[in-house]
Amino acid sequence: MAQTGQAGLLRTLLRARDRDGDKPARLPQPQPLSPARAAANAVGRAAERLYRLPVMPVEIKPGTAALAELPEMLPDQGLLVVLQGPGDQVGMMALGFETVTALIEVQALGRVTARPSERRRLTRSDAAICVDFVNALMAELGSEMAGLDGFGGVQGYRYATYLDDPRPLILMLEDRPYRSLSLDLRMGGTETRNGSILIALPHKAEARAPQPLHLSAALPPAATSQDGAPLAPPASAADATLAAAMALAPVDVVGVLCRRTMTLGELRGLVPGKLLPLPRVTLAEARLETRDGQLLATGKLGESEGCHALRLHDPARATPAGRLDPITPPVTTTPPDLAHADPFRSAELVQPAGHDALARQAAGA
Repeated sequence: MAQTGQAGLLRTLLRARDRDGDKPARLPQPQPLSPARAAANAVGRAAERLYRLPVMPVEIKPGTAALAELPEMLPDQGLLVVLQGPGDQVGMMALGFETVTALIEVQALGRVTARPSERRRLTRSDAAICVDFVNALMAELGSEMAGLDGFGGVQGYRYATYLDDPRPLILMLEDRPYRSLSLDLRMGGTETRNGSILIALPHKAEARAPQPLHLSAALPPAATSQDGAPLAPPASAADATLAAAMALAPVDVVGVLCRRTMTLGELRGLVPGKLLPLPRVTLAEARLETRDGQLLATGKLGESEGCHALRLHDPARATPAGRLDPITPPVTTTPPDLAHADPFRSAELVQPAGHDALARQAAGA
């Protein structure tokens, strides 16, 4: 009976093989690459190539964040790094304290230890030690996330500078949505440290490389006659040449945060080291003017690459309502036309009728 049952089972398997013999074998379908998986591959490959450092992702959270939410997402006592991208795009990366400690140990000792680290303020020297890892991580992220929807603007970001205080970050970054990546990692082999990394880049950032202006591009091609002799240029050629030349002319502009009036005594009392109080104004109301005081635009005063910078406002945007103390309007450098009567002085010269009658009575008395 057992042999009969086995023979029947064998015949069933043979008939199934003959029936499905023309069908190709089913191969396992590859899983689609997610942002979390791409970020895990990128951080693991960057640490392995640089330091032979094993990194195991614990939790990776991709998402979006507004500019006002970024300071709340920063790790405690972390290393804050500003990233420079294509087309003057600016992003940020924050390395947790344990992440920085692990990177320092693997470069100094060749391995990561589990010794408790003493909490301290991270400095520019710590940032210099982590520069290679930051650049390698951003390069790997750019290659891993090139084909992912919504993460096409990750390529081309590199280390720009280090911030010891997170407060200027709001001034340096543009007020727009940001793509965020929050990584919780376990770094090390036999002994490990639990580190964290936060990355925030402008959402759908596109490279805006400046186009160089060539004078030859502004000129139309020279026309020739049938015998090859050059013809006179058309009337519009001179205009195109003048426009191209004027576009290259330098213009001096001045950034003005506020203005205040001073007496001559206060001006003469200014000495080195004297504290000069200024009106209370917001950094978002800075002015961009010419040397003659003509207002060109308004913007937000901040910092870029260690220098003062002014991010211009959209001309169509409404004036913010949260101003503090009004500042004195700028003094125009052009003198008023003294040939016309001053309307304010003219109003003072007009005397009422009752005042004239009292004057005549006083003269008669």
